[in-house]
Amino acid sequence: MARIVATCCFALLLGSCVAPSVANIDWEHARLACADVGIDPGSSAFDRCVFDLYHSLWGEQSTSER
Repeated sequence: MARIVATCCFALLLGSCVAPSVANIDWEHARLACADVGIDPGSSAFDRCVFDLYHSLWGEQSTSER
């Protein structure tokens, strides 16, 4: 039983070390925002929305950090 608990704790520890990058999180937020306004995921309009929104937000964040 103790071996199972130790294995699970070790797996959780390793899993916490593999965090998604900030860019991936921002990209996912852009995808969710485009889906929330009703654009059909998988369409070219959706892909364009995600791309434009992500890069617009990235540009704003870069400008505000200066």
